[in-house]
Amino acid sequence: MKKSYVAAALALTSCLVLGTAAASQSQNVTATFRPDMKLKVNGTTYTVRDTTGKEVSPLVYNGTTYLPLASLGQLLGAEVSWDATTQTVIVTENASTTTTGAASYVGEDKAKETALNHAGLSASQVTFLEVKLDRDDGRTVYEVEFYSGNKEYDYEIDASTGSIVGYDYDIENYTIPSTGNTGTNSGNYITREKAQQLAQAKAPNATLVKLEFEYDDGRAVYEGELREGRTEYEFKIDASTGNFIQWEQDWD
Repeated sequence: MKKSYVAAALALTSCLVLGTAAASQSQNVTATFRPDMKLKVNGTTYTVRDTTGKEVSPLVYNGTTYLPLASLGQLLGAEVSWDATTQTVIVTENASTTTTGAASYVGEDKAKETALNHAGLSASQVTFLEVKLDRDDGRTVYEVEFYSGNKEYDYEIDASTGSIVGYDYDIENYTIPSTGNTGTNSGNYITREKAQQLAQAKAPNATLVKLEFEYDDGRAVYEGELREGRTEYEFKIDASTGNFIQWEQDWD
């Protein structure tokens, strides 16, 4: 990517505080959030997030669209920081900007191809739901989602290298059958009831609001969610062993 492109893109999509900095003093303005507006980079939709990772919508003020500078800086290969002492936003172009950033991403078509090859499917066998750019753990990825038959596939493809970061697929309208008190079935998976019991044992007063059987990185799991007041529990249980792969507690 040429340096002039990075500088221009950052200038055009700078945050609101920069757009109103012409005045010598700060001032309040009225702007409009536009969740219906999307950002595309080289034809691919990009999810914009703030510094906490929360998805945010573009902001329109006086006919100009504003986006978080930090998010756009990451996308375009520049580092953005804030100097509170001098009240200055600092944009530093990475030394490798000319070989990294949006211009060097593998592209939407390559991301689709990688996901399809891994799933063992052809383009004619699937219906694509979404392909978009996003940030995950500090890395720019393509999120690729498609259907084939009764399966929904979700892939994360590294935008720079084209490698698979993660994947899973869900079997729609399918539930592991119950087999009484044995807790297993012919496929040696624990039952849905057993998975619920294991989850409820960790949070006895919580209510189960979601429990799905799916495959995560090739492993059969139960993925679910419990709620107790404003506390949310998310979990994954290995369907073969009954061991917890993930248990997270959040305050909503």
